[in-house]
Amino acid sequence: MGKRSDTDKAIRNIMNWAGSPEWSDKRATVFDTHLSPLCDRIGISQEELTEELAEHGYDGMLFGIMFEDFLSRRLAPDGNNIVDDYLKRRGWRETVPGRRYLQQLRDSVLSLYEVVEVSPGQHCDLRDLVRNRDSKIIRVHEHMGTQNLVKWDRLAARVLKTNSRYFFSGGILPFPREAAQSLLRLLAEPQKHLDRGLSRAAGKKARDKKLSSEDQAELFLRDACPAFTSFWLMHTLENLHEPLPELVNRNGEALVFTETRFPFLAEQRDEIAERLDTSPEWESDHSDENSWVWLPEPDAKGSKSLHGVAFETFRDGQHLLGGTLELKPGVLKLTANSRQRAQRGQSMLEALLHDLIGPALSKLQTPEQLMAEAETREPGDGNREPTDTIDPEIAAELIHNTLDQHYRQCLDETIPALDNKTPRQCAKSKKGREKVIEWLKHLENNELHRAAGQRLAPYDSLWMWEELKLTRYRD
Repeated sequence: MGKRSDTDKAIRNIMNWAGSPEWSDKRATVFDTHLSPLCDRIGISQEELTEELAEHGYDGMLFGIMFEDFLSRRLAPDGNNIVDDYLKRRGWRETVPGRRYLQQLRDSVLSLYEVVEVSPGQHCDLRDLVRNRDSKIIRVHEHMGTQNLVKWDRLAARVLKTNSRYFFSGGILPFPREAAQSLLRLLAEPQKHLDRGLSRAAGKKARDKKLSSEDQAELFLRDACPAFTSFWLMHTLENLHEPLPELVNRNGEALVFTETRFPFLAEQRDEIAERLDTSPEWESDHSDENSWVWLPEPDAKGSKSLHGVAFETFRDGQHLLGGTLELKPGVLKLTANSRQRAQRGQSMLEALLHDLIGPALSKLQTPEQLMAEAETREPGDGNREPTDTIDPEIAAELIHNTLDQHYRQCLDETIPALDNKTPRQCAKSKKGREKVIEWLKHLENNELHRAAGQRLAPYDSLWMWEELKLTRYRD
């Protein structure tokens, strides 16, 4: 593509050219086609919309998408294009790579891609979801644009090709899966109308000879760019104003990682361990003689109606864990996943060990606080136990165990997203298989983002693809 400085210089120059009296109104008209439909729908001004996007750092990426659309358009009434005009009158200012880059932008279209594999900071493999879905995957070489991508991400971008290598242009919009599915449904119908219109204008054989399916899709996409931004804006604003789903345990109690510490004297250690070993409420963890687990009574297992996303931890995949105990030098540590369970566990321990332990000292973290703390940890701090927060490694293990149990049950449970069928049932038919593959991609993509944000190993869902005999669609 040439030196980055050449392309950056060319973009700066044509942006200045777009601000000239001859082109500024035309640019504003194109930008208006992107923004006004949503602004009219939700009743805000474009200035208010831009300010809100700027608050969350989205204004730059949206500007890139709209400006590149402006560069690629031939405007009424005479079909003028700003790139042609600029190169004709000021092209002598640009290097050969700079002129070539502007010409590529002029001839490019925005499309929707799915990330198949990614090597952060180097390249990503993409599948075009609009043009030739079954065509070979392309490898896009990119440093900054791949830093935060994970497998199964979807994004709107312009992909340029130079010397047999693919590159992103400047504008990229990350698309939530729901927004991507809505956009694809919207694009499908007018694309069929375009295909039928071309068929009527010429015989089918002549049409096929003149325009390949990829050419037809590209012709359609030239006018479809505002649809991309409208759907992206709509889903982005919904997410900005939507509260996080409530996370609960099976008792319907808000999910809060709690840690309660009871101090004790060194000479009391053996007696504490002996009482715990003989207590019916606490069962020794055979893998660690200094650990015990709390198995609640059968009637405490999720008797309440659940309102939220339920997380839970089980022992041997069957027995609900109310909490865990660790006997460390000078301190007995109780870990639970709600305030209520921590209080119940504390009462039990105080009754059992009242003359051996000191006053309890508790600390807690919500899942949101835990994730925020994990994101701010410095590289290399993974082996240092936090002094005022729950260890993210412990929380990650709890979450992995919970997900494992949850997904093993899910494979045989009906799921609304799968038309109230089980994943095993869906995997047996072509139509159902497409739905369950999308479901698996959605689960895996969410987990990869969660793990990347917390700098922890993601939950490995490969076994689900294998269990459903769909591995080839993942690889």
